[in-house]
Amino acid sequence: MATKVPVTIVCAGGGGVGKTTSSAALAVALARTGKKTLIVTVDPARRLAHAMGVEVTEEIQPAHVEPAVEGKLFALMPEPRRSTPTFAKVLYEGRPDDLARVMKNPVYLTMADAAAGMHEIVSLILVAKAIDEGDYDYLVIDTAPSRNALDFVSYPGRLAVLFEGRAVGWLGNLASNVAQDDRGPGLFASMEKRVEAMFGRILNPRVLKDLAQLFADLALIKDRFARFARMSERMLLGERTRYLLVSAPTGSAQADVSFLAKRLARLNHEPTALLLNRSDEREPEWIAALRAEAPGWPPLAEAMTQVEHEFQVRKRAGDRLSAALGKELVRVPQVRLPTLESPDPAQIVRELATKLEPHLATLVRPIG
Repeated sequence: MATKVPVTIVCAGGGGVGKTTSSAALAVALARTGKKTLIVTVDPARRLAHAMGVEVTEEIQPAHVEPAVEGKLFALMPEPRRSTPTFAKVLYEGRPDDLARVMKNPVYLTMADAAAGMHEIVSLILVAKAIDEGDYDYLVIDTAPSRNALDFVSYPGRLAVLFEGRAVGWLGNLASNVAQDDRGPGLFASMEKRVEAMFGRILNPRVLKDLAQLFADLALIKDRFARFARMSERMLLGERTRYLLVSAPTGSAQADVSFLAKRLARLNHEPTALLLNRSDEREPEWIAALRAEAPGWPPLAEAMTQVEHEFQVRKRAGDRLSAALGKELVRVPQVRLPTLESPDPAQIVRELATKLEPHLATLVRPIG
C-alpha cells in the first residue's frame, strides 16, 4: 500500500461553465511544478479525454499535453459501460471461478447497467486502487456537470458501512438455503425465518436465487471492497481534500455554485476557492496591439470597436458574478479566468494552466 496520501482536488460545477477544461488545466499546472499528478473524470462525457489527448479507458495512462509534464501527468477516464466489469476483475483478482459466476449473474448485469450512480462509485474505487498502487502528489477529480455532482462523495462511506456490517454475510447465507431448496420438495421450504419468507413473497424464486448468489459472491470479497471504499471516503472527505467550485457569468451557473456550496456545508466542508471562467478582468494584449494598427486601416478600426464592446460586456458580466458570489461566500477566494478561444482544446488547456500557475497556493491551500 502506498504511504503517500495525495492532495485531492474535487472540481464541481454546473454544465457549460468550463469545469472539465479547468480541471485539466489545473492538473497540467500542478504537474508543471514537478509533482506527480493524476486526473480522473467521473463525467461520462469524453471532453476531458479530447482536451488531454488521451483515450477513454479503464487503465491509467500518461497524458501527453506538453514536454514539461511528461512523466508527471497521468489520466484515468473509465468508460461507463466497461468500468463495472473492470471493477469486478479488480475485486475478484485471483478468484477466476467466482468472477465468472458473478459476471453471468442476471442481477449483477442489471445493476451494472442501470443502477444510479454506479459509474461514479466504480470510478472512485478504481481511483482508490490506483492511489494504493501509485505514488501521486495530487489527485484532480472532474465531477459530472450536475447539481448532484457532490452526492457521490458520501457513497464510499455508505458502502463501507454496508460491507463492514453483517448484512452482506446474512444475505449471502440465503444462497446456501436456496441451493438446499433446489434439492428438496419446495424451493423455499428451508426458509424458516420470517424475513426470508418475506423476500420470498416479494421476489420471484429465480430473482431471489440470483440475488442471494450475488450476495454470497460479494461476501467473498467484502473486506477488499470495504478497504477500497474507506480509501475513497478518505480521498473525498479527508483533511487533504480541497473543493473547487467552477462557475461562469450566467444566472444558472451562479445558482449552481450557491447550491453546491450549501451541499458542501451539509458535508461539513467549504469551498477552497471559486474558479470564475470567462470572467475577464484585463484587456488581452492582442487588443492593444491591434488598436495600435487601427488608425491607418478603417475596416480594422470598425472591427476593433466591436471587439472592445464585446470585451467590456464580458468584463461587466464577470464583475457582477464576482460581486454576487463574493457577497454570498465571503471567506472563499476567487480566481478569475479570461475567455480563451482556439480550435485546439489542448492549446486552451495549456494557456489556462499558465493563468492558474500564480494561484496554485490558493487553490490547494488547507482549509481552516
